[in-house]
Amino acid sequence: MSNSQGSHAREISRFLEELRSRSQRPVMAPHQDNSDLLAWKTNLLERIADASEDPHTHVVAASARADLAAYRARNAALRAEYQASLFEVLGGDS
Repeated sequence: MSNSQGSHAREISRFLEELRSRSQRPVMAPHQDNSDLLAWKTNLLERIADASEDPHTHVVAASARADLAAYRARNAALRAEYQASLFEVLGGDS
């Protein structure tokens, strides 16, 4: 196993440990932010794809990038809706 493969294997192991740890925690609110975990997954898959000639590996990395972008966009929209609701509650622009 090359150094790069060993490094990826160790990081995958750490990622899975973190995933397991989070899944064993009590259920959090539906708005729990997991963007750090998705960003880690995306970064790891991108680096694996960069070292690979396999087209499917590149598709998987691209899919992870799209999932992360969608997650961040959804969270941004939720924050904007929340801010708008505060504006309405506080009587702005009547």
